[in-house]
Amino acid sequence: MNIDGNELSKEPLHPAVGHHHEIHFFLDGEPHETDSRELTPNEIIKDFGKKDPATHYLVHIEGHHRISYEGKGNEPIKLHNGERFQIVSTGPTPVS
Repeated sequence: MNIDGNELSKEPLHPAVGHHHEIHFFLDGEPHETDSRELTPNEIIKDFGKKDPATHYLVHIEGHHRISYEGKGNEPIKLHNGERFQIVSTGPTPVS
């Protein structure tokens, strides 16, 4: 107990351990958030981008560096605040 007679918090010191902390990330320039520490590229494409993972893949953007998850749709990604992703279509580019 502390001085006021209240119970001391037994929250873990590290927020990732036993504590849900929202992660904010960007997908195609739009902000999104999740409680999940890990998601697969296919989950991000389907659940947040509302697109078909069979015809799209995910790219992780880090500054000028791009990490492609093409062919790795089921490999978990550890998510961190502020990360940026882009969905890329594998189909033909429409002509305008």
